[in-house]
Amino acid sequence: MCIKIVRLKDEIEYDSRKPLEDQIKGSKQVIVNYEPSDPSIGHFLNEVERLCKMGVSASLNIKFNHNNNLDGARTSKRMSKLSKDLDLNQFIKMVATLQHAADQKLEEISEFCLKR
Repeated sequence: MCIKIVRLKDEIEYDSRKPLEDQIKGSKQVIVNYEPSDPSIGHFLNEVERLCKMGVSASLNIKFNHNNNLDGARTSKRMSKLSKDLDLNQFIKMVATLQHAADQKLEEISEFCLKR
């Protein structure tokens, strides 16, 4: 298997039968060593793309080694784009959280002013 999920205390191999979001909980890095014959890479890319489309914010540090293979370089480029999409999802989540907190504070101030 060429996809490893590195956690704080251990390292596990990517399992294409399980959802990616369950496997990356508590992970600090995902290492992908490209092998053209490994079908799990395509499944992994599809799972990352699914997370992006669902709006899941996952801060993944993906290290992709394309092993001087042309298809690997193309896949690396796709992985880079997907990684940026995940970062964008993280940013959108942060902005939405800040907006929600600001709305709550404004509501508290409004209620305080109305009681006077």
